[in-house]
Amino acid sequence: MREYQAFRLQYRSSEGHTLLMGGRLFLQYVVDAWCCIERCRLRWVETHQSTIRSELYNNLVDSYSHGDVSAAEVGKRIVLPSSFTGGFRYMQQNYQDSLAVCKEYGHPDLFVTFTCNPKWTEIERAVADAGCTVASVRPDIVARVFKIKLDAMMSDLMKKDVLGRVLAVVYTIEFQKRGLPHAHIVLWLADDDKLLSTEEIDSVISAEIPDKDNDKVAYEAVSQLMMHGPCGAANPKCPCMAEGKCTKFYPKSYTSSTTIDSDGYASYRRRDDGRTVECNNILLDNRHVVPYNRGLLVKYQAHINVERCNRAQSIKYLFKYIGKGPDKVTAVLERVNKNLENTKPPTATPRKVEYDEVKNYLSCRYLSAAEASWRIFGFPIHHREPYVQRLFFHLEDEQEVRFQDNESLPEILGRFRPDASMFVQWLLNNRRDEAGRDLTYVKYPKKYRWDNAGKYWARRKQKIDVVGRMVYAHPASGERFYMRLLLNHVIGATSFEDIRTVEGFVCPTYKEACFRRGLLESDKEWHIALDEASSFASAPQLRELFVTMLLFCEVSNPLELWEKHWSDLADDVEYTQRKLLNCPTLVIADCDKQAFALEAINNLLNQHGKSLANFPGMPELPRDSTSKFRNQLLLEELMYNRQELEVEAIKLVNCLNNMQRLIFDKVVHSVSLGEGGFYFVYGHGGTGKTFLWSTIISKLRSEGLIVLAVASSGIASLLIEGGRTAHSRFRIPIDINETSTCEIKKKTHLAELICKASLVIWDEAPMTHRFIFEAVDRSFRDVRHTINPNAASMPFGGVTMLLGGDFRQTLPVVPKEGREGIVGASISKSSLWRNCKVFIMEENMRLEKNIPPVTVDGTFLSFKDWILRIGNGVQQTYTLGDGDDSTWINIPKEVCFLVSVKDYMPHTASLVMQAPVSSTLN
Repeated sequence: MREYQAFRLQYRSSEGHTLLMGGRLFLQYVVDAWCCIERCRLRWVETHQSTIRSELYNNLVDSYSHGDVSAAEVGKRIVLPSSFTGGFRYMQQNYQDSLAVCKEYGHPDLFVTFTCNPKWTEIERAVADAGCTVASVRPDIVARVFKIKLDAMMSDLMKKDVLGRVLAVVYTIEFQKRGLPHAHIVLWLADDDKLLSTEEIDSVISAEIPDKDNDKVAYEAVSQLMMHGPCGAANPKCPCMAEGKCTKFYPKSYTSSTTIDSDGYASYRRRDDGRTVECNNILLDNRHVVPYNRGLLVKYQAHINVERCNRAQSIKYLFKYIGKGPDKVTAVLERVNKNLENTKPPTATPRKVEYDEVKNYLSCRYLSAAEASWRIFGFPIHHREPYVQRLFFHLEDEQEVRFQDNESLPEILGRFRPDASMFVQWLLNNRRDEAGRDLTYVKYPKKYRWDNAGKYWARRKQKIDVVGRMVYAHPASGERFYMRLLLNHVIGATSFEDIRTVEGFVCPTYKEACFRRGLLESDKEWHIALDEASSFASAPQLRELFVTMLLFCEVSNPLELWEKHWSDLADDVEYTQRKLLNCPTLVIADCDKQAFALEAINNLLNQHGKSLANFPGMPELPRDSTSKFRNQLLLEELMYNRQELEVEAIKLVNCLNNMQRLIFDKVVHSVSLGEGGFYFVYGHGGTGKTFLWSTIISKLRSEGLIVLAVASSGIASLLIEGGRTAHSRFRIPIDINETSTCEIKKKTHLAELICKASLVIWDEAPMTHRFIFEAVDRSFRDVRHTINPNAASMPFGGVTMLLGGDFRQTLPVVPKEGREGIVGASISKSSLWRNCKVFIMEENMRLEKNIPPVTVDGTFLSFKDWILRIGNGVQQTYTLGDGDDSTWINIPKEVCFLVSVKDYMPHTASLVMQAPVSSTLN
């Protein structure tokens, strides 16, 4: 049927074209055609479920010896097999094969997404020749051209080494609900071509707009094919938008150079060079460029996203993504008759629900015309190179036998060859051919090939790359698990007894053989099982395996097992939370990852009526350990990269002067004690207060502590990383008095943030009315009382408070009050002030060290002292005329640049800003 439909989709000038020119009806026809083809295949599977059966060979022998002669009474049903293209087992097998390639060659190096371009010349010409106007109504043409382009690209990658010498490749074809076919390609490069440095990354991957004058071809390609958006506020209806944010995290940040973080994630160079591209009347810059390779982009004129693969363990989720299978639609069921909402369903006997894999595959299946055309033409949806040989094994006389219901057991046993299995033939071939006796079972396919038709191993005539993958055995499967463990070490085995032989002694069981080989010392077997499973299993599957071991495998030291493998068991925590919280830069500390994993393990144990407390030695489940990741405010304070902050803190600390270092040590020590403290850093502009804030913040945040950085003005808050105005952070009321409190309620996210905070830095504090500080103090004492019973008697509830500013600058604004009222509103007049430790910073860090002294009233002063005299209001002032205030000063000639009017050149003088003058408006 498929070949007939593929024949009908071909364009022939001598035939009628009614079908091909049907427009949307043709799309429906293509979808219906493939549905018929697929349904026929599924119907065969469904109808043969009652006739095709399987059983172990020794079980058939036992049944026959017990007098059973009917095959219908023996065995298990077979469901949707792995041979069905696109099914769950098919995708799962390909996923495990991909991980086998990964195990052989290490982490992949490049991830390429190649999307079909409907504006390709070949597509437009073929569509026009067929009498159509748009490519969307001819998915057959799109599929065939894309296959040709994909084959050409794979030839460039594998044979011409355009991205480097490729050792292995895996790709899958995906069909989006709303778009064109595209290929997800994963590449493994040779050691000499791996992108290990930032320079090597820049030579292959670019995330910038090319120069329009010097590289017009690349500029046009990038502007038309590689720009993301516009999205965000400029286009809130963009498909990438969800909850007001771009799910692809565009626009990115400007970066002057490519960087690689501790997890191996590369942030590509995106310089602020002024280059822009206009899309839908909106200018997009380098922050909106999707990473690409210039050579591939210019040649294929399609959206080709090239990314360097992360070196972290989340590589398993990359293969999960490319092997996730077909799309499905989302269905919602609602009750039509509202009068039936309170009607109780009739009591009925619970019925057993059978899992139908065929029905599950078809349920909510979404099939587009693009996918239907691709499948009708017989194009593969998965490709892998080199070939992966799946190696099956079994215990003695436990080969799988397939038979039909209408066969008798004597007939089955008469035609079945016990020595025809792949595993038995490996043992027999080792007897006949000594060349393979230096290989383990997994390495055997490198020298020998399996002939499935003849059921034998034959020596390879040509040397080709092949990866062997032994099928998985669960630790709970008993002897089969131990046999698999031995097969990873035994070479040249010629019999089942040979596998169990250790130093000439034939062990009665495979488990004992493992013990004699030192593979099962104490809990070593469980360590090996987790090590091996971690190479292909996801973290949830590993946690289920870990729970199975705790419950059924008599683990002698659960704590040691946990401590060695917790990173694999918590492998998905950061990845999952980033996706869940839509935060690609989220960094989760190891202790929090462990808490998530322990919580998940405890939930699995609860399903069996157990908990972590039932296993001595296992860590206790931390209380409220994961709640902070459900608090957006807390999450914002935990998003910083701790490794980068640690490096920055070391660099900044080494640059502190003596007074800054004294304050730094005092504040950090106070935070480490957790007993609170109230400090004020008094210094004029240029003494390094902001630099000190940055140093303290980097130090504490690098340790996973929460620092709330606020300021009295919006401009001042922008100078501090993560800074906010005090009013917005602490919900300070606008109308303030001596009894006011902040709008902070207990058991809210903001209250939890304040309880978790270790330090509050408040810049430009002298600008703020003392009533505000007192309101914050009352609120902090009330909120933090839940975590510290003594908080009510401690300033600001026991949190360390660090204020900074200069009283010589702007003081609180008090309407209709004179100097006394303004001074009385200052923080220094608050009852809190008596608990405050004041540090005075005098050294001006902005001034150059070699500025000559100045002459003031006939005496020599250093420039910094003269600046301080002005700031302190002690420098002599003058008037310029009658009625003029005495606000003018003499500027020493040493700091003046004197020129005559005629020598004045506008292009050599600096721009002068005139001070604003207030005037009365009528």
